[in-house]
Amino acid sequence: MATFGSFTFDVVEEKFNIREVDEIQLLTEWLSAKPDNEFEYKKLLSKYSYDLSKKAIIWNEDELKMFFIGPLIELADMATPHFQPFTQRMIGMNYNGEDISGRVDFMIATGRRLPKAPYFCIHEYKQEPDKDGEPIGQALIAMVTAQYLNETKFPILGAYVIGRFWFFMVLDGDKYAKSIAFDATTEDIFLIFAILQKSKEIMLRYF
Repeated sequence: MATFGSFTFDVVEEKFNIREVDEIQLLTEWLSAKPDNEFEYKKLLSKYSYDLSKKAIIWNEDELKMFFIGPLIELADMATPHFQPFTQRMIGMNYNGEDISGRVDFMIATGRRLPKAPYFCIHEYKQEPDKDGEPIGQALIAMVTAQYLNETKFPILGAYVIGRFWFFMVLDGDKYAKSIAFDATTEDIFLIFAILQKSKEIMLRYF
Protein backbone atom coordinates (compact mmCIF):
# COMPACT_ATOMS: atom_id res chain seq x y z
CA MET A 1 0.00 0.00 0.00
CA ALA A 2 1.28 3.47 -0.88
CA THR A 3 0.48 6.49 1.28
CA PHE A 4 0.09 10.09 0.13
CA GLY A 5 3.21 11.07 2.08
CA SER A 6 5.40 9.02 -0.25
CA PHE A 7 4.44 10.98 -3.38
CA THR A 8 6.40 13.82 -4.94
CA PHE A 9 4.95 15.80 -7.83
CA ASP A 10 7.23 14.13 -10.38
CA VAL A 11 6.16 10.67 -9.18
CA VAL A 12 2.49 11.68 -9.43
CA GLU A 13 3.02 13.04 -12.96
CA GLU A 14 4.74 9.87 -14.15
CA LYS A 15 2.51 7.34 -12.41
CA PHE A 16 -0.80 8.93 -13.41
CA ASN A 17 0.25 10.44 -16.75
CA ILE A 18 -0.65 14.00 -15.84
CA ARG A 19 1.30 17.09 -16.76
CA GLU A 20 1.54 20.69 -15.66
CA VAL A 21 0.39 23.41 -18.05
CA ASP A 22 0.72 27.16 -17.85
CA GLU A 23 -2.99 27.86 -17.82
CA ILE A 24 -6.32 26.19 -17.21
CA GLN A 25 -9.33 28.38 -17.86
CA LEU A 26 -11.07 27.39 -14.64
CA LEU A 27 -8.03 28.32 -12.55
CA THR A 28 -7.85 31.70 -14.29
CA GLU A 29 -11.54 32.26 -13.52
CA TRP A 30 -11.13 31.09 -9.92
CA LEU A 31 -8.21 33.43 -9.29
CA SER A 32 -10.11 36.38 -10.74
CA ALA A 33 -12.45 36.35 -7.75
CA LYS A 34 -13.24 39.73 -6.25
CA PRO A 35 -13.65 40.14 -2.49
CA ASP A 36 -17.31 39.87 -1.46
CA ASN A 37 -18.47 41.72 1.64
CA GLU A 38 -14.97 43.13 1.97
CA PHE A 39 -16.20 45.94 4.19
CA GLU A 40 -17.98 43.51 6.51
CA TYR A 41 -14.99 41.20 6.91
CA LYS A 42 -12.08 43.57 6.35
CA LYS A 43 -11.35 44.21 10.04
CA LEU A 44 -11.41 40.51 10.94
CA LEU A 45 -9.35 39.47 7.91
CA SER A 46 -6.83 42.18 8.72
CA LYS A 47 -6.54 40.78 12.25
CA TYR A 48 -5.93 37.24 10.94
CA SER A 49 -3.30 38.63 8.57
CA TYR A 50 -1.57 40.60 11.32
CA ASP A 51 -1.51 37.63 13.70
CA LEU A 52 -0.02 35.46 10.97
CA SER A 53 2.66 38.03 10.19
CA LYS A 54 3.80 37.93 13.82
CA LYS A 55 3.51 34.20 14.42
CA ALA A 56 4.03 32.38 11.10
CA ILE A 57 7.63 31.53 11.97
CA ILE A 58 6.76 30.14 15.41
CA TRP A 59 3.43 28.38 14.84
CA ASN A 60 3.60 24.65 14.27
CA GLU A 61 1.28 23.02 11.75
CA ASP A 62 -1.55 22.44 14.23
CA GLU A 63 -1.38 26.05 15.44
CA LEU A 64 -1.41 27.31 11.85
CA LYS A 65 -4.54 25.25 11.22
CA MET A 66 -6.32 26.21 14.43
CA PHE A 67 -5.52 29.90 14.64
CA PHE A 68 -5.45 30.89 10.97
CA ILE A 69 -6.56 28.40 8.31
CA GLY A 70 -9.56 27.06 10.21
CA PRO A 71 -11.04 30.46 11.11
CA LEU A 72 -10.45 31.74 7.56
CA ILE A 73 -12.22 28.76 5.99
CA GLU A 74 -15.06 28.95 8.50
CA LEU A 75 -15.56 32.63 7.68
CA ALA A 76 -15.71 31.77 3.96
CA ASP A 77 -18.74 29.55 4.72
CA MET A 78 -18.16 26.88 2.08
CA ALA A 79 -20.84 24.39 3.20
CA THR A 80 -24.07 23.82 1.24
CA PRO A 81 -26.85 21.19 1.34
CA HIS A 82 -24.87 19.34 -1.36
CA PHE A 83 -21.40 19.27 0.22
CA GLN A 84 -19.60 20.15 3.42
CA PRO A 85 -16.12 20.50 4.93
CA PHE A 86 -14.24 17.54 6.39
CA THR A 87 -10.87 17.57 8.14
CA GLN A 88 -8.32 14.82 8.70
CA ARG A 89 -10.33 12.22 6.75
CA MET A 90 -8.94 9.25 4.86
CA ILE A 91 -9.58 8.76 1.16
CA GLY A 92 -8.13 6.14 -1.14
CA MET A 93 -8.29 4.27 -4.41
CA ASN A 94 -7.06 1.12 -6.08
CA TYR A 95 -4.99 2.05 -9.11
CA ASN A 96 -3.77 -0.76 -11.34
CA GLY A 97 -3.98 -3.19 -8.46
CA GLU A 98 -2.19 -0.91 -5.96
CA ASP A 99 -3.96 0.54 -2.94
CA ILE A 100 -3.19 4.24 -2.46
CA SER A 101 -4.60 6.20 0.48
CA GLY A 102 -3.96 9.13 2.73
CA ARG A 103 -5.37 11.54 5.24
CA VAL A 104 -6.44 14.87 3.73
CA ASP A 105 -6.03 17.90 5.98
CA PHE A 106 -9.15 19.60 4.63
CA MET A 107 -11.62 18.77 1.89
CA ILE A 108 -15.02 19.75 0.59
CA ALA A 109 -17.00 16.63 -0.31
CA THR A 110 -20.44 15.13 -0.56
CA GLY A 111 -21.55 12.88 2.27
CA ARG A 112 -23.07 13.47 5.69
CA ARG A 113 -20.91 11.43 8.05
CA LEU A 114 -18.12 10.35 5.73
CA PRO A 115 -16.71 12.09 2.65
CA LYS A 116 -17.84 10.46 -0.57
CA ALA A 117 -17.02 12.57 -3.62
CA PRO A 118 -14.38 15.25 -2.90
CA TYR A 119 -14.35 18.49 -4.88
CA PHE A 120 -11.67 20.54 -3.13
CA CYS A 121 -8.60 19.40 -1.17
CA ILE A 122 -6.15 21.45 0.90
CA HIS A 123 -2.86 20.39 2.47
CA GLU A 124 -1.16 22.70 4.97
CA TYR A 125 2.55 22.85 5.73
CA LYS A 126 4.91 24.93 7.83
CA GLN A 127 7.93 24.71 5.54
CA GLU A 128 8.79 23.83 1.97
CA PRO A 129 9.83 21.12 1.62
CA ASP A 130 8.21 19.73 4.73
CA LYS A 131 10.23 17.16 6.63
CA ASP A 132 7.40 14.66 6.20
CA GLY A 133 6.92 15.08 2.48
CA GLU A 134 6.52 17.46 -0.42
CA PRO A 135 3.55 19.85 -0.38
CA ILE A 136 2.88 19.91 -4.13
CA GLY A 137 3.13 16.15 -4.50
CA GLN A 138 0.84 15.46 -1.57
CA ALA A 139 -1.71 18.01 -2.75
CA LEU A 140 -1.61 16.48 -6.24
CA ILE A 141 -2.05 12.88 -5.11
CA ALA A 142 -5.03 13.93 -2.99
CA MET A 143 -6.52 15.67 -6.04
CA VAL A 144 -5.85 12.67 -8.30
CA THR A 145 -7.59 10.43 -5.76
CA ALA A 146 -10.52 12.85 -5.60
CA GLN A 147 -10.70 12.77 -9.40
CA TYR A 148 -10.73 8.96 -9.33
CA LEU A 149 -13.53 8.89 -6.75
CA ASN A 150 -15.54 11.29 -8.91
CA GLU A 151 -14.90 9.25 -12.06
CA THR A 152 -13.29 12.29 -13.75
CA LYS A 153 -16.63 14.01 -14.16
CA PHE A 154 -15.37 17.50 -13.40
CA PRO A 155 -12.18 19.42 -12.51
CA ILE A 156 -10.82 19.17 -8.98
CA LEU A 157 -9.88 22.26 -6.99
CA GLY A 158 -6.92 22.17 -4.65
CA ALA A 159 -4.51 24.22 -2.60
CA TYR A 160 -1.50 23.90 -0.39
CA VAL A 161 -0.39 26.30 2.32
CA ILE A 162 3.17 26.92 3.47
CA GLY A 163 3.10 29.22 6.47
CA ARG A 164 1.98 32.55 5.03
CA PHE A 165 1.91 31.45 1.39
CA TRP A 166 -1.13 30.00 -0.40
CA PHE A 167 -0.99 28.21 -3.76
CA PHE A 168 -4.17 27.27 -5.64
CA MET A 169 -4.41 24.43 -8.17
CA VAL A 170 -6.85 22.90 -10.64
CA LEU A 171 -6.66 19.34 -12.00
CA ASP A 172 -8.67 18.96 -15.20
CA GLY A 173 -8.41 15.55 -16.86
CA ASP A 174 -4.72 14.82 -17.37
CA LYS A 175 -3.58 18.43 -16.92
CA TYR A 176 -3.03 20.61 -13.89
CA ALA A 177 -2.00 24.20 -13.27
CA LYS A 178 -1.07 26.10 -10.15
CA SER A 179 -1.11 29.73 -9.13
CA ILE A 180 1.64 32.02 -8.00
CA ALA A 181 2.05 32.40 -4.24
CA PHE A 182 -0.45 34.57 -2.38
CA ASP A 183 1.01 36.06 0.81
CA ALA A 184 -1.63 36.05 3.54
CA THR A 185 0.31 38.61 5.60
CA THR A 186 -0.32 41.26 2.92
CA GLU A 187 -3.36 42.65 1.10
CA ASP A 188 -3.45 39.21 -0.59
CA ILE A 189 -5.51 38.07 2.40
CA PHE A 190 -8.58 39.63 0.75
CA LEU A 191 -7.89 37.80 -2.52
CA ILE A 192 -7.35 34.49 -0.72
CA PHE A 193 -10.67 34.94 1.05
CA ALA A 194 -12.44 35.83 -2.20
CA ILE A 195 -10.98 32.76 -3.92
CA LEU A 196 -12.19 30.53 -1.08
CA GLN A 197 -15.66 32.04 -1.35
CA LYS A 198 -15.72 31.60 -5.13
CA SER A 199 -14.86 27.91 -4.81
CA LYS A 200 -18.38 27.26 -3.51
CA GLU A 201 -19.88 28.94 -6.58
CA ILE A 202 -17.71 26.80 -8.85
CA MET A 203 -18.51 23.53 -7.07
CA LEU A 204 -22.26 24.22 -7.13
CA ARG A 205 -22.14 24.07 -10.95
CA TYR A 206 -21.97 20.30 -10.75
CA PHE A 207 -25.34 19.95 -9.01
